[in-house]
Amino acid sequence: MAVTSDKAAPYAPASAIVELIQRHRSRGLPSPINAEVLGRASILESLIPRTLQALQTLDLINEKGEPTSTFEGLRKAPEGEYRQRFTEWLNGAYADVIKFVDPAKDDETAARDAFRNYIPVGQQPRMVSLFLNLFAAAGVRSPEKSAQPRPQRNAQPRPRANSASVAARSSARSSTIKDTNSGLPPALAGLLSSLPQDGRGWTQATRDRFVMTFGTVLDFCFPVITQSEADAQEE
Repeated sequence: MAVTSDKAAPYAPASAIVELIQRHRSRGLPSPINAEVLGRASILESLIPRTLQALQTLDLINEKGEPTSTFEGLRKAPEGEYRQRFTEWLNGAYADVIKFVDPAKDDETAARDAFRNYIPVGQQPRMVSLFLNLFAAAGVRSPEKSAQPRPQRNAQPRPRANSASVAARSSARSSTIKDTNSGLPPALAGLLSSLPQDGRGWTQATRDRFVMTFGTVLDFCFPVITQSEADAQEE
């Protein structure tokens, strides 16, 4: 299956989809993949219906809940090929969408326009979020591009921060980011570099998007494993 405008598009959280892919890669998911399996995989009950629908529409499971060859391909892919397989899967699943928007370059407004004919209409913002964050998890899209353009507002006077304190905060933040990014996977380093600079703040909406994307990218770069697997890595 693929995402098309003549049937309901997926709008589950990207973090849930990536978590299930990682879980299937690390330990396998029971078949058929149904509501009970998702519940045991810690997917919130309120998100289970939309997550099952997304898995099917994105060609990860069939109508019976059985993993598709696409899902099995992602599970079996060597680490060196995984990101390429992940991207190929998204390009196929969203083939109809990427005719009108480039997830590597276009902003959220362009993505929103590409989904305006998709149903259910009321879930289009979530469709866009899933689309952009999956491509961010694949490393195709810089995570900071998922942020909405800052709305224009009338200028409001506000207290001016002490220049010394601003400089100190900026220096400390820049030093922290530089040290933190050292040796990190590119997707995670790119996300951290999108943090506000020069003592600036950000809106609650932008912060929430960053936190959601951070969890997705973190799980993509460092999959959750069992204690026995962790012990084996330390041997």
